[in-house]
Amino acid sequence: MKILVVLFFILIKANYFSQSIPCFQQKRICDFQKITNCNDLVSFDEDTDTYYSKKDSRLLYSGKCVTCYRNGQLKSQISIVNGKQDSIGLEYYESGCLQSKMFYVVGKLDGEITFFYDSTNNKAQQELFKEGIRNGKSIEFENNTTNDTLIYTTFKNNKLDGIKKEFYPNNKIWRIIEYKNGIQNGSQKKYSLEGKIEMEISFKNGKKDGVWHYYFDSGLEAKLENWSEGSKNGEFKIMDEKGLIKMQEFYKINIPIDKHIQNYPDGKPKHITIYDKKGIIIEELSFDEFGTKKDIIKRVEKKKNLNKP
Repeated sequence: MKILVVLFFILIKANYFSQSIPCFQQKRICDFQKITNCNDLVSFDEDTDTYYSKKDSRLLYSGKCVTCYRNGQLKSQISIVNGKQDSIGLEYYESGCLQSKMFYVVGKLDGEITFFYDSTNNKAQQELFKEGIRNGKSIEFENNTTNDTLIYTTFKNNKLDGIKKEFYPNNKIWRIIEYKNGIQNGSQKKYSLEGKIEMEISFKNGKKDGVWHYYFDSGLEAKLENWSEGSKNGEFKIMDEKGLIKMQEFYKINIPIDKHIQNYPDGKPKHITIYDKKGIIIEELSFDEFGTKKDIIKRVEKKKNLNKP
């Protein structure tokens, strides 16, 4: 019993020290007398992703092999079955640190693949594949002590599908975007470093749709837009931080209608254009800083037909 306990603590201690040693100090040196060098044994056809024997280019290669850097450090190790990469594939930086870990089934990525930062051994990117197609989560990481998430997305059949989250380096949310079949479909929200909402917009099948809001740091609305499947449809407005209107326009399926105004910083009118329902200007006015009005296009009032019963 005592022997088992001692062995257990020895294993724990050995594991601790192996993890505490920096990856660039864990050298993996190639023994050129013993290794099976991929460069000597196989040739790779990029068009078909197939490995052939160098001795006879007609034969599909099967076996394990490695490649090495000039300094003798291990570069990669792969397993090949009938010309196709199979099982786990490992690649290393010249420093000796792990660069990537990928899983293959009959030459196609299948399962979780991971890329690492050099020297720190932190994750750089992680994705899920199924039969060579990106399916599931995809995460990009920050190279800091906590290895924070920078971008989190989900894929379906190699296309963005679901919620994409982007983060500040301190792991606070920066932006949230909804996708469907590779295009934006749904809401998109953006936040400040302090966590305050800066923008709320939405899309429908990749086109601007719905009410769009932009905000100042104070929380007051800075800009308002109304869209309908890519067309301006409703009120468009820009405000200052005091809540005064700087610009206001109205549209009906991209056609300007009603009163369009531009104001001076104090909120007084600078330019006014009035449209009819067909988008034709029926009156246009301008004002100087003192409020003096100038008619650019004067409204013509329709005269009543006195002879009409």
